[in-house]
Amino acid sequence: MTAFVHRRRLLAALVAAAAMPPSLAQPPPVVRLIVPAPPGGSADALGRLVADILSDLVEAPVRVENVVGDGGVTGTNAIARAPRDGTVMGMAISSSLIGGRLLSRNAQFNPAEDFDWLTILGSYPNAMVVASRSNYTTLEEWLAAARAARTPLVYGSFGTGSAGHLAGAYLRYEQNANLSHATVGPQDDGYAMLADGRLDVLFDGVPNAVVRTPRAGHRILAVTSPARVDGLPDVPAFGELWRESFVVWIGLVLPKGVPPQRYIRLATAVSVLVSDPRYADTMRGAGLSFMGLSGAGTRAYVDDEFLRNARLIARLNDEGVRK
Repeated sequence: MTAFVHRRRLLAALVAAAAMPPSLAQPPPVVRLIVPAPPGGSADALGRLVADILSDLVEAPVRVENVVGDGGVTGTNAIARAPRDGTVMGMAISSSLIGGRLLSRNAQFNPAEDFDWLTILGSYPNAMVVASRSNYTTLEEWLAAARAARTPLVYGSFGTGSAGHLAGAYLRYEQNANLSHATVGPQDDGYAMLADGRLDVLFDGVPNAVVRTPRAGHRILAVTSPARVDGLPDVPAFGELWRESFVVWIGLVLPKGVPPQRYIRLATAVSVLVSDPRYADTMRGAGLSFMGLSGAGTRAYVDDEFLRNARLIARLNDEGVRK
């Protein structure tokens, strides 16, 4: 959708809404924001922040509903099947939209056909976390040990096809690390597995990891971003080392086919969300690299991300990772 077409749609929706009978023009009292991620993680925290902002903008409660399972695929399926009456929005998360769509047989959505894309809000990298008991204090030390390991070191991520899963696969394929992947469920499980030795390394979203890691004395060896991140100036990034990056990006979508008078209510609120510098600064403060894409930029970004990750996901598919 070009920016011109996007503006025409908003204008047409405004005209249609003005023509609606008062009973239909009344906004629904509550909007559910489906977040396809478990409570307590980076995506959940950002979802709750966005819901709070949107509640003010639409002048009605916007409530987060965590729908978990299958690395975000279950929740994304729920967004695609949600009522098309303006009572449901969805958080689009790259882990399920790309990795889950290509690696899970349970995915029942098409990113291009089943959603109206409102925005790509931004992205955040994963942190590569080792336990406090680990002997390795640098990425170089850890990677040397992983290359020399006779039995695979176990790395954990919060879903098949997630940014953490792909980052570990890159280390295995391209950096010759002897690794095997373990999918973990709730956030607490990942850190418990790290602490008791069931995981050798955990990939977790930076916004959550910078809070959780110091509490337990764990260490962050690297971040999966193109460049070093604020707050972790001494931690190397995948981009500076190998010109590769694996980030989680999040957006906001509606199930396809929301009536114009409902669409305009939510689309207008999202337009304010991404255009007001105050809200952008709030999201940056929560650890998001803010982008605020809308119109044609959203679809182009999603298409580019599919292409960028296709080769690595194809190799995982060839290994039988598809489930």
